[in-house]
Amino acid sequence: MFKAASASALLNAFLSAMQIAIGLMAHSDGLFADGVHTLSDLAADGVVLIVLYLTTRHQHAKPRDVDHSADTGIEQALAALFIAAVLMITAADMLWTSIAQTSTLSGGTAMHIGALAVSSFVMVAKEVLFRYMRAEGTRTGSAILLASAWHARVDAVSALVATLGLAGSLAGMPMLDHIAGAAIGLMIMRMGYVSGRAALKQLFAGAPGNATATAGQPAE
Repeated sequence: MFKAASASALLNAFLSAMQIAIGLMAHSDGLFADGVHTLSDLAADGVVLIVLYLTTRHQHAKPRDVDHSADTGIEQALAALFIAAVLMITAADMLWTSIAQTSTLSGGTAMHIGALAVSSFVMVAKEVLFRYMRAEGTRTGSAILLASAWHARVDAVSALVATLGLAGSLAGMPMLDHIAGAAIGLMIMRMGYVSGRAALKQLFAGAPGNATATAGQPAE
C-alpha cells in the first residue's frame, strides 16, 4: 500500500511542476488549472500516506483481540474531509482565475504544441496510475487506495478537458481554453462536495455515541 501511495505522490509532484510551468509560460488556463489540481492531488497523497502509517501503527500497537476498526475509520474519514476541503478551495480559486482571465495562449507554435503534448501525457499517465492503484487496492483490500484510484480516473478526465481546451485554442478558438479551466474547476468542486459529504456521514456514523447505541441494539 505504501509503495502505491508513494508512486502516486512522486508522479503527481512531477506532473504538477511540469503542468504549472508550461501553463504559465503558454498562458493556458486549462493546463495551469489542471496543474493546480494535480498539486492538490499531491497534498491528498500526503494525507493518504499519513493515514496508512497511522493505521499500520494501530494494527501493531493494539492487541489482536481489540477491534480498532472504528479508530481507523475515523482517521480515514478525517483525512477524506481534509482532502475535500483542499479540493473545494482549489476549485474556487481556479473558477475565479478562469473567469477573470482574458489572456490567450502566448509564445510560438513550439510552445503551443509543447503545452498540448504535456496535457496529453498527463492524461495517459493518470489513466495508468488509476489502473495501477485500482489493482493494488483490490489486491490489498484497501478502501483508501481504491478511493485514490478513482480520484486518479477523475484526474484523467480533467486532463482530457484541458487537452481539448488547448486544441480548441490552437485551432483559433481561445475561449475554449478558458472554458476548459472553468469546467475543470467545477468538476473538482463537485468531487470535493461529494467526498466531504461522504466523510461527514462516516464521521457521524463512527462517533462514540452512535457506536455505543449501535452496539446496544439487539441483533436481528
